[in-house]
Formats: sequence, structure tokens, C-alpha cells
Amino acid sequence: MKSVNIIIILFLVFKTASAQKMTEEMMRKRDLKIDSISKIDFLSYDYKYLDQNFKIKIPKEIFEKTVTDYKFYPERIRNHKDSLGIVLMAEFKDSDASRIAGLRLNYEWKRVGYYTWMSESDVLALAKKLHIKMPYRLQELFLNNDPKVKIELQSLRDKLFLQTGKEEVKTISAKELLNYGFKYNPELIELRKTENKPKVQTK
Repeated sequence: MKSVNIIIILFLVFKTASAQKMTEEMMRKRDLKIDSISKIDFLSYDYKYLDQNFKIKIPKEIFEKTVTDYKFYPERIRNHKDSLGIVLMAEFKDSDASRIAGLRLNYEWKRVGYYTWMSESDVLALAKKLHIKMPYRLQELFLNNDPKVKIELQSLRDKLFLQTGKEEVKTISAKELLNYGFKYNPELIELRKTENKPKVQTK
């Protein structure tokens, strides 16, 4: 009886280890997939269902078929952003690719400012100076530590050091710096406090 119990335990341990290994392998493959998709330049991609100004040009029957095939809820399609998500799914037939493409196409000037601690008007002025028309294209310059935004990145380092006192702010990569900026942005901190504040019940 004891030997049977040992065999059962060993079997369960082996099964658990195998399942864990499979999960790790699946996660690794997904990470590789996301990394590959992230390298696509969705702002200069030759779209089948979007024109050069990213305006939708999909045939009605393909749009409706995509809604059905990928189980979108028609009642939730309320604006351009919702429709764009469906068009991108028709384009790539992949949820990760359509999601990442959508995030970059829908990126906002205000969001660039959240990462860089710049007002939206200052972000727009910088974009105009650099002849940039798409918000994510400007964000890419920051992410890539481009010399064109060297002054703005240094300004962010200085502001973050004064705010946090963290020495690593002086040497971390541009990408890490932007993540710090987003995390410690005073405006976002206040917004998070408001969102997390318990709602007062009224009678």
C-alpha cells in the first residue's frame, strides 16, 4: 500500500512539473510573439482597410463578417475607436497584433505628456517643431533616446530626481525613465487617489 502511495505521489509530482514546464514554454512563445509584433512599424504599415490617413475603407460585408467571426458585440461598437478595433482584426486576424496596432494608432498627445511630464500644449509644440504628426511617433523618439529629444529627457531626469530622490533616475535607460515618469507623475498620482477613493453611499 505504501509503495502504491509513493507511485501516486511521484506521478502527481511529474504531472505538475510537466504542466509547469508546458506553461513556461507557452509563456516564452507568447513573449517572443509579442516582441516580434512590437517591432512592426504600425504607423507606416501598408494597410488593406485603412488609407494613408488611417481612415477606414473596409467593405461593409467584410466588416460585418469580422464582427460575427470574432464575436464582437454590435451594441458595443459606438465610435471610431471601436470600429478601428474591428478593422484591425480583419487586417491581421490576430488579437495581439490588432491590439498593439490600435494602441499606437490611437495614442494621444496627452499620454506622451504623462510619461514626459510635459503639458499637452508643450508636447504639441515639440511635435510641430520636429514635424511629427502622430503622437506615438514622438513617443518613439523618447523611447529610443533620440538626440532630438535629449533636452526633454534630461529635464525629465532632473524633475524626477527632485521628486523622488532616487539616484538611479540619473542613469537608467530612456524607456525605464519614461516608466518612472508615468508612475510618479503628480497629476496621475492624484487621479489614482480619486479613482481608489471609496464611493460614499447616498440614501
